[in-house]
Amino acid sequence: MNRLGEIIKKQIVHGGPIPISNFMEACLIHPQHGYYTNTLPIGRAGDFITAPEISQMFGELIGLFLSETWVNQKNNQIPNLVELGPGRGTLASDIMRVTKSIKSFPKKIYLLEISEKLRAVQQEVLADYEVEWINSLDDLPEGPLIIISNEFFDSLPINQYVRGRDGWYEKLVGVKDDKLIFGLSDYMIKNIIPSKFSNRQEGSVIEIRPSSEPIIRKISDIISIHGGVSLIIDYGSWGTTGNTLQAVTNHKFTDPLESPGTVDLTAHVDFASLVQNISSCLYTKLENQGIFLERLGITERAIKLTSFFDNNTRTNHISAHRRLIHPDEMGTLFKVIALFPFGQNTPPGLIC
Repeated sequence: MNRLGEIIKKQIVHGGPIPISNFMEACLIHPQHGYYTNTLPIGRAGDFITAPEISQMFGELIGLFLSETWVNQKNNQIPNLVELGPGRGTLASDIMRVTKSIKSFPKKIYLLEISEKLRAVQQEVLADYEVEWINSLDDLPEGPLIIISNEFFDSLPINQYVRGRDGWYEKLVGVKDDKLIFGLSDYMIKNIIPSKFSNRQEGSVIEIRPSSEPIIRKISDIISIHGGVSLIIDYGSWGTTGNTLQAVTNHKFTDPLESPGTVDLTAHVDFASLVQNISSCLYTKLENQGIFLERLGITERAIKLTSFFDNNTRTNHISAHRRLIHPDEMGTLFKVIALFPFGQNTPPGLIC
């Protein structure tokens, strides 16, 4: 067991089993031993790769989506442009490049990033643009909000609950034979489980992501008052259930308890739970990433770019296009949803 694992074990031995959300938080953002504290996880040399790293077409289309949505709202203010969990800064860079000639679109971007290592990379990638790092949406100046989150909500810690014969029990991380293990609470959980899950069969697992609600509420309230749009792209579904907690290292799945702090921990996003309590603004229907990008014109863009490439680059370009939109790749696993104000047109590429 590594150093962080020993720290977590000691905590459990002295204080008892801990919720999965506490375990995930320690693994991901522990000040000395957390995954995002000590690694540069994104990219081919990292543990996973995100859509913006696959092709510039992704970021270009997202930039055009955001700018068109904003222009259509006919708001004379300059909005705050924000990315949550910006990775290496590639998506932000593509957005800023493709929108730089649009006068009403912001020339500054705010990045919500907790990792100092990733902030350093973002600073280098975005050296040509005005950037400000924030720790919370409360740090933003008042005004309209254009906000993009690509693979952000999946990284927020979850709690898991398992249906027993007589009610719901929380799945916890404990210690047995000097190893970290999963187990169930010895008490039933009440007043936490949404009523829609009341009829689930014994053995059913549900996941609740407590930190997502205040974030999405803050976003929707700002958009309602000042205007703007929030585009959310992540893997998951409408009404995700079951155990989706996963650990990834070197682009492969692994045991989430095996080596705390050295692997990425995520869980699928339940988009229904994420947006269903929003009442201050509208949200679109959930759409597959592949269909969304096709509606925005990714294939036409891909064909146009092909003429500029040599044979080797062209092959990689075609592969990237397929990876982003094909049902067997990211096309159906990743979903897209947008939040926007009442009284405004539905953002391009999506339907209500």
